[in-house]
Amino acid sequence: MTASIDQMQAFMAVAEAGNFTRAAQRLGLSQSTLSHAIARLEEQLGVRLLDRHTRGCRLSEAGAVLLPSFSRLVQDWQHMTTNARDLATLGRGRLCVAAPTAQCALMLPPVMRAFAQRLPQVQLVLHDVGEQQVQGLVRDGVADLGIATATDARTELVAAPFYTDQYIVALPPDHPLAKRPALTWAQLKGVPVIGPLADNPVRRHLDERLSREGIRLSYAHEVSLPWTMLGLVREHLGVAVITTALRPLVDWLHLVARPVGRPSVSRTLVLLRQPGRPLSPPASLFRELLTGSAGR
Repeated sequence: MTASIDQMQAFMAVAEAGNFTRAAQRLGLSQSTLSHAIARLEEQLGVRLLDRHTRGCRLSEAGAVLLPSFSRLVQDWQHMTTNARDLATLGRGRLCVAAPTAQCALMLPPVMRAFAQRLPQVQLVLHDVGEQQVQGLVRDGVADLGIATATDARTELVAAPFYTDQYIVALPPDHPLAKRPALTWAQLKGVPVIGPLADNPVRRHLDERLSREGIRLSYAHEVSLPWTMLGLVREHLGVAVITTALRPLVDWLHLVARPVGRPSVSRTLVLLRQPGRPLSPPASLFRELLTGSAGR
């Protein structure tokens, strides 16, 4: 007999609570039923998963190793049953997408409107987060899909490119560099730059690309949100290196944007999902709409 999803969930609840009584209350089970489920799971696997003691329990060495695998199996099962319900109810369900705040504000609203028109019974949940959080939300199963910048960092997620844009420089209209129709990276040497935090994937991508050319930007301020970057530019605290996706915000703040090259540097956005999971019908529609929107 193989381990059941209920047994795995029972073990995960005890591992999180550190106590059989609290875990049983959380699951709505009697303590004896919960203990029996975990004992059967340990018997089937041939290993001890929990070390019991008078005040509760803690993970054994085997339990600590196996817990992430149990979590993935339970998530896969929940994902499969959700997809099955979606199909059975002709599109009812829920789709969760994680994306950086800039894409949530400027790229995704038309996609979401078109999605709602096609599948009005599906709830589309949008996690607008810092870009460095997107991969984790998809990897942990919180989000079905994620949008992020393609980097050289290894990831177990499936990444499908769908959009490419260029880097530009945002400046106050009276900045000396604003008189030039285009800039080179060398002309930014010594100029105070306002950029994302060092762990931001866009920042890492740009810095790594420029370092190959021996170019290093002088960051005066590092912030989390692109609108903060441009707000500081408006107050003449530096210039911002951003992507063309933020051009509407540059215009709204009455700043100027100049292309920057030599070398030309581009950024590619990818759509992330977990491997081994076929896209649900709502996720497939979202991908179709996103790809069509980005291509316009």
